[in-house]
Amino acid sequence: MDTSEVKVNTAETEKPPVASILIVDDRPENLLALEAVLKPLGARVVKARSGEEALLHLLRETFAVILLDVQMPRLDGLQTAELIKQREQTRHIPIVFITALSREAAWVFKGYAHGAVDYLLKPVDPEILRAKVRVFCDLYVRGEKIRRQAMENEVKDVFLASVVHELRTPLAAAKAQTQLALHQLSEGNGEPTAARSLRVISRQIDRLVRLVGDLLDVNRLDSSQLELNPTEFDLSALIEEVRARMSSLDEEKHPIRVVAGEDIYFFGDRDRIDQALTNLVSNAFRYSPDGGEIEIKVDEAGDGVHLAIADHGLGIPKDQQQHIFERFARAHGTSYGGLGLGLAITKGIVEQHGGSIWVESEGVRGKGSIFHLRLPQRRMERSTPPRVRPLATSQEEKR
Repeated sequence: MDTSEVKVNTAETEKPPVASILIVDDRPENLLALEAVLKPLGARVVKARSGEEALLHLLRETFAVILLDVQMPRLDGLQTAELIKQREQTRHIPIVFITALSREAAWVFKGYAHGAVDYLLKPVDPEILRAKVRVFCDLYVRGEKIRRQAMENEVKDVFLASVVHELRTPLAAAKAQTQLALHQLSEGNGEPTAARSLRVISRQIDRLVRLVGDLLDVNRLDSSQLELNPTEFDLSALIEEVRARMSSLDEEKHPIRVVAGEDIYFFGDRDRIDQALTNLVSNAFRYSPDGGEIEIKVDEAGDGVHLAIADHGLGIPKDQQQHIFERFARAHGTSYGGLGLGLAITKGIVEQHGGSIWVESEGVRGKGSIFHLRLPQRRMERSTPPRVRPLATSQEEKR
């Protein structure tokens, strides 16, 4: 639910880039020999026994350099190189031909004409081969670092623009409502309307407080300073509190159904679990149509508890589900608001408790998503059979 148009795989960017080398030769013994020569470089070596196999590897990943034998059956090295250079995504990869053929000018020229950057004659001197390949690997690693830095800078730019927008919106609303309230009070008979304006201002201030809190929490997670204050509390009661509070804030646009046993106790940080549940329900509201039901379900699961928050909204495309728990991530772009921090913070809170979080979605509008939380239990009291507690109407709650 909540990933930006600019995506950065944080797990990927935290690892130093490693160069991959593709070696192509139809003789297994030659592949093993080349692999042994290149091992001291510390690069990842991928072997292919034909031009066709090499092209398949190139469809799946990129390489720092390709070592390509010229003489191969079916698709020879020259033909393979020509196909590599015809494809936009691979034409930049340097190719070094390795061959037992003559160094006569005609053959060398033919190799360079097919996109080679170098031409080595068998038997290859190991030191020379390593020296040449090391240059291409170093260039790749440097280029990858620059690319990642550019991506991070782009994400920061998008994030800062989102922060400005998200902070400006409640500030503008609060300012307008303040001016309206002052005008109404100056008229002498606008107290009820002024009171409504003040309630709007209060909600906008709460929104600003949450935004600032999210920014601080992300910083704490990054620096491993998000501290927990664990106590034993009634998880069922907390869920009911979240339901009532979120229903009020949402003005009952989305019915919330709770399925939970009574007296399910959990040992953890009550405020942080509250924050995680609130983030998930808020996320469900954001991507669900008015009237779309939200379900919160909790039950005991072995030595822990399992919570599920389900909606019937937009759903999450399959190709974006692995990114939605990353910072600044929004599966449906910026049009739905938010900074893209809620799910990242929720994941951090769950993991701080030793738990796990995952999403289940077909990526189909109307079928929505289910977010699952699995939290380990340290102390648990016996719970009663589950019961369904539907969202009360305004009239019922008044009773």
